[in-house]
Formats: sequence, C-alpha cells, structure tokens
Amino acid sequence: MIAVIPKFTKAIYRITGYNSNNYNSFKNPVFILLGTLLLFVLILAYSNHFLNGFHFDDSHTIEDNNAIKEVDVKAFFKDATTFSSLPSNQTYRPYTTLENAIDYKLGNGLDPLAFHIHIFIFFIFTCAALCLFVKKLLDSLKFSNYNQFWGLLVAAAFGLLCANAETVNYIIQRSEIIAGFYVLLGFVAFLSGGKWRKWHLYLIFPFIGFFSKEMALVFSPLLFLYFLVFEEEVDLLHFYRATEFKKCIRSFVKVFPSFILTVAFLVFYFSMLPDTFAPGGPDRYNYLITQPLVMCHYILTYFIPYNLSADTDWKAFESILDYRPILGIIGIGLLAYLALKASNKKETKLFSFGMLWFFISLLPSSSVLPFAEVLNDHRSFIPYMGLTIAFVFGSKYILETYFPRILNTHIGQYSVALFIIFFLTANAYGIHQRNKVWKDERSLWKDVTIKSPENGRGHMNYGLALMADADYANAEISFNKALEYSPNYSSIYTNLGILKNAIGDKESADKNFKKALSLSDSNHKTKYFYGRYLFQNDQFKEAIDYFTQVNNLTPNYLDTREYILKSFHKLEDWENMKNFSNEVLAKWPEDSTAKKYLDIALNKKSILAALEEEVAGAPSPEKYLNLSLQYFNASNYEDCIRAAGKALELKPEYADAYNNIGIGHFYLLNYDQAIEAYQKALELKPSYQLAKNNLENAMDKKKSTANVTANLSDKEVSNYYINLSLEYYKKEKYQTCIAAARKSIAISPNAIAYNNICSAYNELNKYQKAITACNEALKLDPNSKLARGNLSYAKQQAGN
Repeated sequence: MIAVIPKFTKAIYRITGYNSNNYNSFKNPVFILLGTLLLFVLILAYSNHFLNGFHFDDSHTIEDNNAIKEVDVKAFFKDATTFSSLPSNQTYRPYTTLENAIDYKLGNGLDPLAFHIHIFIFFIFTCAALCLFVKKLLDSLKFSNYNQFWGLLVAAAFGLLCANAETVNYIIQRSEIIAGFYVLLGFVAFLSGGKWRKWHLYLIFPFIGFFSKEMALVFSPLLFLYFLVFEEEVDLLHFYRATEFKKCIRSFVKVFPSFILTVAFLVFYFSMLPDTFAPGGPDRYNYLITQPLVMCHYILTYFIPYNLSADTDWKAFESILDYRPILGIIGIGLLAYLALKASNKKETKLFSFGMLWFFISLLPSSSVLPFAEVLNDHRSFIPYMGLTIAFVFGSKYILETYFPRILNTHIGQYSVALFIIFFLTANAYGIHQRNKVWKDERSLWKDVTIKSPENGRGHMNYGLALMADADYANAEISFNKALEYSPNYSSIYTNLGILKNAIGDKESADKNFKKALSLSDSNHKTKYFYGRYLFQNDQFKEAIDYFTQVNNLTPNYLDTREYILKSFHKLEDWENMKNFSNEVLAKWPEDSTAKKYLDIALNKKSILAALEEEVAGAPSPEKYLNLSLQYFNASNYEDCIRAAGKALELKPEYADAYNNIGIGHFYLLNYDQAIEAYQKALELKPSYQLAKNNLENAMDKKKSTANVTANLSDKEVSNYYINLSLEYYKKEKYQTCIAAARKSIAISPNAIAYNNICSAYNELNKYQKAITACNEALKLDPNSKLARGNLSYAKQQAGN
C-alpha cells in the first residue's frame, strides 16, 4: 500500500540513506515521518478537548466521590465502595479509582485538564499498541514487507475515528481505554513468543486490565479466536465437523490458562461487589432482542457518525415480532455468516478475525446481561479495534479481488491514497466538532435533547445546566419536558424542588421534594438535596436526620458529613458535634473537616468566629467570598460587603465578589452602590446570569422607590422610611431595618427612627450601639417611653 507514493518514498530513502532492503522496520524513515504526522493530527483533532468538563457518571465517581481526595491504594483495591458515591454503581474498578485520585492530586482538585492529559496520553499509547499488535500479527502471517505501515494505517483509522471521541471526552470511561490498552499489550507480548508465551507471562497485561474495567475479560475469548483463525485454521462456519471440532479442542487447550485466569478473576470480582451494587436494566429478554440492532447502530456509527449522543433515548424492544429486532437479527446474522465464512480463506482471515473481534468484545454489554441503558457509544471502543482491522483488510481484499486495475494504475493508487486521507481528515474534523459538544454541561445536554428528544433524563440534565446559569424559567420548562417522558423519575422532582427553593417558592419546593421522596426510585441524592433544602431554611434538626440517612447509605457522598457538622454548629450542639467528629476521625484520621469541627466543638466557637479565624490563617479570595456569603445568610450585610471587599483585594477581577457587594448594598437599600457593583461584575463576566438578574431587580427597586416618593414632602419621605424600617424589623431583617431608619434620619432626624435602630441593635446583641441610638432618640424626644424602655434593656444586657 505504501507503494502508492513510490517517488516520495524513494526520495526519503535517498535523503536519509536508509537501507531499502529491510523495509519492514519501525526505523523506516517514511514510517517515522508518517507516525509523527499521525501524532500531530491526533493532537490537533483533540486540541480543543483538554478543558472539557465532567459529565454524567463523572458526578458520582469523581465530583461527588470523597474517596478520591486521597491516594489510598490499599483502600481502592480492598473496598469497591470507593469507586462511586452511588451505592448501586459501586463496582470493583480500583485501577480506575487510583487514576482518578492521582489526577485529583495532580490537578489540586477537580481540574479536568489533569484528567484529560492523563487520558489522552494513554489513548496515544493505545493507538501505538494497536499498531504494534497489527504489525506482529502480520509478521506472524508473513503478510508483506510493509507490515508496520499496515499497523500504522489501522492505528490511524482507529485513533482518528470520530465515534471514539465519545470515550476520550467522557472522563470516567478512561476505564475502556485502559482495558483496551492492556488487552492489546497482552496480544503483543503473546505474539512476541519466547518466555512471554512459554510461561504465559503475556497474561500479566490483561490481568492488570481487569482492575480497570471488566471489559478486559474479553482477552481470553479473543485469544481463543486467534488460535481458531490463525494457528489451527478452523473453518468456523463448519466448526461442528469432526476435523474442525478437533481443531477447536486444540485451540481451547492452548487458551485454557487464560480461561482459568479469567474465571478466577470473575469469581474474585463478584466477591468484591458490595450488596448495594445493582446495575439495573430492562427485562433480560427485551434487552437481548434489542442488541442486534444496537450492534448495527455501532457499525453504522463507525462509518457515518451522524447521530452520536451522550445519552440516547433508545428503549428495549417489547416483542421479537417488531420489525426492528427482525432487521437487527437479519443484519447481524448476515455479517456473522460472512465473517465465519471468511475464516476459511487465507486472503480473508484478517477480515474474519476483525469482524468476529467486534462481535465477541461486544458480548459483555450486548447479550444476556442487561444494562441500565440499552446503548452507549463508548461501549464500542474495544470492539472498534476489531472493526477497524476488518475494514482495512476487507477493503484491501475487495480492491485486489474485484478492482485490481485500480491498484495497477497511478491514478487508481492516488485515488486510494486520497480516499484514505479524506476518511481520516473527515473523522478528525468530526472529533473536533464532538469535542465542542462535550465542552460543558449546557452544550452536551442540549445536544442530547436534539439527538435523543424522547430522553427524559436528557431534558432534566439540560435543565440542570440552565439552572446552574440561573436561567430558572427555561430550566423549569426543561424539567417539565422531562416529566412528559419520565413522569415517575424522582430526580426530576428533586431538581424542581431545588429550582423552586432558588426562586423563593418554598411551598412548591417542599411539595416537589416530598413527591421525589415518595417515588420508588428515590435514593440518597433525593435525601441529600432535601436535607440541604432543610438546612438552607434553618430546619437543622430535620436536616441532620436526612443527612445521617445519606451518610449511612454512602459515606463518600459529597459534603454530607460536613453538613451534619455544620448543622450541629448552627444548633450549637457541641456534644454531638464532638462525638460525630470523633466518629469520622476514627475511620478517616486525616479528615481535615472533622479535625476543624472537633476544635470548634471543644472551644465552642461561633460560626462566624470560626470562619474569620480560618480565613485569617490562610486567606484566599474564595474563602473571603464564602465568609461574605455566610455574613449575608446571617443578614449581616455590612460584613458581607467587608468580606467581599477583602476578596477583591486578593483578586481584583472577581465577579462573584462584586455580586456579593451588590447584594449587601441592595439589602442596605443603597441601590446606586448595588447597581454599580452588579455592573462591575458584568463587565468582568458578561454571561453572569445571577448578576444580570440582581441588576434588573436593583434597578426595578430603585425605580419603584423613586415613583413612590416622587411627589412626597421631606417629612412624608422620612415617614415612608420609618414605616419601611418597621416592616423589616417585623421580618427580622434588622440590618435593613437600621438602613431604612438611617435614610429617614438623613432626611429629617426623628426619635422614632433612632428608636427603631436601638431596637434592631438589641436584637443583634450589639448593646453599646443600641445605647448610643436610644440616647439620640431621647435627645429628640425626652418623653419617649419606647426609647427609655429599649435603653434600659440595652444597659441591663450590656451590664451597665
């Protein structure tokens, strides 16, 4: 095939002085040049994916999984629950968990760049291993003098396959890449012969792969296929004949050591699964009759990746009499027949091997074991290795057999070369476009709603992405759309509860959370978010009950333990805080959160005092922003502004800090300052939806206040603010009450406004300020009984 550009190759040989008598070598300068070019194109195709975010199952295996915050190799290999915070998904993949923990450490947290670099490096290694495997396989068959180029062509077609972008972008599916890498290394070692084969040392590699993902278990049946096709040369279509069956027995004897290893690992694997593991899925029969058409989908997607979707809306078929399973069975039956028949001919054995590799490696996910989703494009990663081999060598056979004149003319050779370039370039372009889809949650799930419009979960996740951008109106539309397709899906009601709480509709929020809890599929997530809702609405005892349930179900989930400790802190329940901190430290001695709250409990520190102390010890913009939010939640708007200002000193272009300053001024009725702060936030971050909403609210409030006071006298405006001050006092918004009273005093000093300030400061336990305000009230109205009463109370509490 390399002869399609003879002048080019001869020129390279002449320039480099390469010995053209030994073409079949990785030292071939043309191979090095083309290999380097392939590496460059791969990097270019995936250049826009390195900052793509976490998606889908990344949430419970990485983002919400506290287990990966420490690189604890022993725990990962001993305890399958460390793989995921979701009990039903806690399968045994310690190698993958270890990789996630390493990348979490290298990236100083949830930085997708560290994860993507690591994954991409192994993807390159996998392509290189595929090239090496194909070359060694062809060498064993004495296929040609250019076997390394055939290996490179297969590696290029596989590496630049658009459909594989689904696996490379999907971080937790790194397990597919690693499993595939070790399966290929097992074949490379086996084909190297010598001690590797004699002592079965090649089994080391698939054995390592087992710990990444169960898919590595296909190594043994694939090795069996190799023995059948290449060493025993079985006519697979007639395997039942006596002579052929004996060959099958000999092949099984050869593969027996790997078979025993696989069975032993399977037994071990199932023994490691926790009782909570439940992959779910439809009825076994319905799942099985759906899979032939799923396989056809994977084949079609290989050539025409027109409908790739991160989460399809495929459903299991109900009856074998449906035309879809019939079409699938016919399609796969014909391809399987063709592959089996091709095994009996030397020129087509590679096609047969590749096609059967595709089918065999799909069996774990496309047979009698039902998965929650009937179709996932990342499942085809290892099968596509075989399909690529079948495609490349099947095309070669067709050209040589039916179109020999094409390969015997320069125009024909150049046409073949152009087709290869077009195929690879088109796929590279497709990869670049799919990377854009995987950029963030909003882009990914919008794509899912278009490609899989009947997927309720897809609409829900798109709603979540919109809600994260504070686009609550469109998020609610997406959630309601999701309910049309999945009316009994508890997570949709949970997210509606979160949304309603965010917009202040507590009644609807509570109703949706309780609906979610009532459904059969409700899980720890539902309890967690309801607990968080209760916490946010100051129902701390009830919140502790739900968080405790979550912690018992899945100890590694998010910040559940921290919420329990925060709730005890809010209640100033020092004894229970101390006991729970000690419980956590007994299991995780280095848990910094538990250490912090144990110190708080022993010293009985208030929440804000503890936060001020923590920030002062290790200041950062993020910590000051959090402190600002805590002051806001405590209705202490002045300190909310102060803490946000400190964040800006460390990070001048911090849009969130400006937004907090705006919020603080808004609640202090300083609308001009609030508007200025929101506008600054939007200058720094134009897409900041929350700041947009806040700015609009502040401008509306300023306008409505101006309209109310436009035709009033100074005295009437002063009285307006006095009444406003009383309203805020009744709502227990004491700092806003004080702000309104001060605005009244600024227009017309009066005893009532000072008295309101005094009352508010009494409620805030700031008695010296209360005394000062009451004295000012009595200067203006010495006979004010309210001021005298408030002054007496303030002095009594202050100890004066």
